[in-house]
Amino acid sequence: MKKVILLLFIVLPTAYTGFAQREKMKTKEVKTDASFQKTYTCPMHPEVLSNKPGKCPKCGMSLIEKKIYTCPMHPDVVSDKPGTCPKCGMELIEKTATAKSKKSKTKKV
Repeated sequence: MKKVILLLFIVLPTAYTGFAQREKMKTKEVKTDASFQKTYTCPMHPEVLSNKPGKCPKCGMSLIEKKIYTCPMHPDVVSDKPGTCPKCGMELIEKTATAKSKKSKTKKV
């Protein structure tokens, strides 16, 4: 009987830890604004992508900045076209690399 109880004290915490780690691995990583960088694409060849401006290797046209739209409430909702969020219906806003929340500075008198 002592062996069974001892075995339960060893097996149960180990099993619980294994399940907890598995749930932790299921969480989805969301890119933050710090990791966001501009992407450039060709207007005629959208499959051509670059992280810096330049010329399209297929046609020689100048690459333009690719616009990305996201929901203000759900940063995991990302689209390449303006529209509405499928989760809450809010209008998607353009995401820019320099967009930072600015707090208004007010002085109390």
